[in-house]
Amino acid sequence: MQLLKLMEGYPDIPKEVIVKEDVLLKGLSFSDSALSQSYQEKAYYLFTFDPDNPEKVKSRGRVIPQEIMIYGGPLNLRNTVIQSRHSLSSPYRVDLVEGELYLLLNDEPLARVKLAPKPSYYGRTLSNGMRVEEVAPAIYWGETADVTAFRICEYWNVNQQCKFCDINENFKSWGYLRDKLGAVVPPDLVAEAVELSSSSVKRYLITGGAIRDYKKEVEFYLNYVRRTEESLSRDIPLRLNVQALRREDLEKFYELGVDYYHPNLEVWDERLFSLLSPGKERNVGREEWLRRTVEAVKIFGVGNVSPNFVAGVEMAYSDSFPYGFRRVEDAIKSTSQGIEYLMSKDVTPKFDTWGLEPRSWLGMSGAKAPPVEYYLELYRSYLELKKKYGMPWPGGLGEAGPGVSKVPASGFMDVSN
Repeated sequence: MQLLKLMEGYPDIPKEVIVKEDVLLKGLSFSDSALSQSYQEKAYYLFTFDPDNPEKVKSRGRVIPQEIMIYGGPLNLRNTVIQSRHSLSSPYRVDLVEGELYLLLNDEPLARVKLAPKPSYYGRTLSNGMRVEEVAPAIYWGETADVTAFRICEYWNVNQQCKFCDINENFKSWGYLRDKLGAVVPPDLVAEAVELSSSSVKRYLITGGAIRDYKKEVEFYLNYVRRTEESLSRDIPLRLNVQALRREDLEKFYELGVDYYHPNLEVWDERLFSLLSPGKERNVGREEWLRRTVEAVKIFGVGNVSPNFVAGVEMAYSDSFPYGFRRVEDAIKSTSQGIEYLMSKDVTPKFDTWGLEPRSWLGMSGAKAPPVEYYLELYRSYLELKKKYGMPWPGGLGEAGPGVSKVPASGFMDVSN
């Protein structure tokens, strides 16, 4: 079995991480009996992340779980949370075996499974008649209430969208799950939803697509933070995921209550940044993005500024996009340079494992996902650099460590304590 060979070759990487990354890359399917259970449905709040086309996923008749937790089984795995990414062609399937849920690999039981339970605030009704989870669904195994305030991205309007992104296509395909909402979620509704969820979650996140006019983006997201923080009866931390903003504007967000800031960089290599994120390159520019990110640490503090990398996208390669790294070692060298630069400036980068959605530009170009080894090498490098610079884990993501981390879309915080 390839997984066992990888575990032998990477004895320093928890076996849970190896399984998790393989599942994230290949996706998984669910039997009808598995979907007959009670669980928290996937929110499709920002991207699909699914390797399958939305029509194929929707043909199942029921929305798949937001996340699964694998544990036990022949490998005696510790609790590991994994984002559900639907793929009927995957060798992984969640099914009932003698009345118990298991993750099967090529029809052989690999691990026990729990489906993400519905948070206690699910089902509560907002003032407009919608359910609270339609505005503030839970992620991170119920620990984070996630608000996508702007459900599309303006870079798509001028063909400058990030080439790995399917946010606008996700809205077209799954917008019916929130049929009373348009692309812009009313701030008062967000404030109401976050307040209703606040007794159940540990933190909340405000995110959304980019707005090309800088001043409009700042005012747009400031309004959400202001309304929500004013409405909260309980103080819970706030994560903000927007573009790289100027220091004077970030100070306004901090004063209103933002605790953690994520100006997502996506990819380190200078050329690939311009090719994969053309809107960010033209609107802000890579060097300015980095400068603003480093400046943000002076406001939010060490460990609280965490730009995201779409891990693996630097290896994107196809006939239409012949620019990505072909060798794992070259990709790791490049991204490690970025990690080191950021950590040397007190910035704590984080990762999402690249989900190759079919309706993203790269998905339509025929690009392929990187091998699992890429991620294991990346996390080795991350741990070494984290130790070298004495950096904490990124703030706002919960606890780290195998059997502990609830980060669903990457195994980097499952690697070590």
